[in-house]
Amino acid sequence: MRRIATAACIAAAFQLGAADAQMLYKCASRTGNSYQQSPCAPSSRLVESMVTVPEPRPSAAQLAEHARKAEQDRAESAFLSHLAGTDQIPMPHRSPRYARSTTRVARSSRNDDCQVAKATRKATLQAVGLGRTYDLLRRLDDDVSKACGHG
Repeated sequence: MRRIATAACIAAAFQLGAADAQMLYKCASRTGNSYQQSPCAPSSRLVESMVTVPEPRPSAAQLAEHARKAEQDRAESAFLSHLAGTDQIPMPHRSPRYARSTTRVARSSRNDDCQVAKATRKATLQAVGLGRTYDLLRRLDDDVSKACGHG
């Protein structure tokens, strides 16, 4: 009786996912193996067929946790770079006679900060994917505007 109940549970779980399930066929031919959604062509033989069920979409909570983790990782990386002293632009040692003017150094530093802010925004958006929120977009855009001198 226990086996029947287990089989019924498995069958019910299979039926719940059956709407999204698809058949996958592994076919062998002279040119090699192929995986496809449609049955094998007459010139090839069926090696294996299986039912595939797509992975469920992440929930809003999972997406938010992923975004929080990505932001935490970025902040930790920035902190460790600061501790190591690798977050600053290296300035070559030159005699005062050949040194650049302070306005050029400031402009170069601003351009570098701007590029870093844009790269951070791009990486964060790629990590978050479609789980981005208005608040996240606003904060990233504000950081870019501040670094690039637009605001």
